[in-house]
Amino acid sequence: MSEHNELIPSEKNELLNIFTEEEDKKGTDLLAMSDFFEVFIGKIETEMGTDTAWEVFHNIEGFIGEIAAAIKGGFDISKMGMLVADYSHFSQEIVDGLKEGIYHVGQSKEVAGNLRPAILDENEHLVKFFTLKKAVDPTRVLSDISTLSMQASLQRISSQIEDIGRDVKGIIDFSRREALSNKFIYARDKIMLASTASEEERELYLKEADTYLMEGLTDLYSDINAQVKALADIKGPFASVKAIDSVLSYINEDMQMIPRYVGLRVYLFNYRGKADDANRILGEYQYQLQTLTERKLGDGKYTALELIHKNYPYDEENVDFWLEKPKQMLEVIDSYQTMLEQKDKDVYYIDVEDFEDE
Repeated sequence: MSEHNELIPSEKNELLNIFTEEEDKKGTDLLAMSDFFEVFIGKIETEMGTDTAWEVFHNIEGFIGEIAAAIKGGFDISKMGMLVADYSHFSQEIVDGLKEGIYHVGQSKEVAGNLRPAILDENEHLVKFFTLKKAVDPTRVLSDISTLSMQASLQRISSQIEDIGRDVKGIIDFSRREALSNKFIYARDKIMLASTASEEERELYLKEADTYLMEGLTDLYSDINAQVKALADIKGPFASVKAIDSVLSYINEDMQMIPRYVGLRVYLFNYRGKADDANRILGEYQYQLQTLTERKLGDGKYTALELIHKNYPYDEENVDFWLEKPKQMLEVIDSYQTMLEQKDKDVYYIDVEDFEDE
């Protein structure tokens, strides 16, 4: 029913090689750089694979409901243990299809003599193969797999914020954007130095990198609150649409940058074995999101996100985005913290990497 797989170790410093493109290494505009979540996810998967032995399950009977729940939500906790889905490789179409009953979890009969776990459509046609793996030693993988799930969820939400930002017609202020990117750039340079340094120097460089990331996050949290206040101050029947769009574009950029800063800080703290610090950073992010979601502004009429929602130029595909997505971000953080608490449970991983090109 299962087979034992051992994967080959890699150098720990390789996990710091997260700047892959020329723009990542030399550019000064954070939003023009790569999707670092994709890089974080790949590096965590590498570390998880090299540090962990897995049992691979070919027969998933009895697990189908739990697997479907994990793919729909990113993870699931049940009597069998904790299941985490390779969320970065399941498209939104597959997730939505499972939620709507268009797709289901089963085993593919399309490969003669070899049943494989798969996502199938209503006609039992193959949509996507996957593999169900169980960690032989759950304690060795719990932090990595929880971080993997959280980064993949943040990646999906961050890309949706980028997409909806295209609806705003505000003029891009590149000097402002670069000013808010600078601390990330300074941190990048320290991380690049750390990737080739001795162990002692590496820790010093990473501490300096985190200081820059902390300062950059503080600037962004301050800026988004200032932009919300500016939006609240634009009142009356003759309020300038151009002024509103300009502020909304700034808010959108801040909301894209913040998860990148948060994601990198969490990644680096986990790299350094400082899970408590990673949790603290997520707690600060959670507090900022809750403030935007729940705290009424000066006149007591709207929260910050309700005000953004009221002024945003939605189209029919993204109506209510600013009311719904920040709540999903909060759910992601809650889920991560819940996952880290599952210290006595078996850990399963729903992996699609092996069959990505089939």
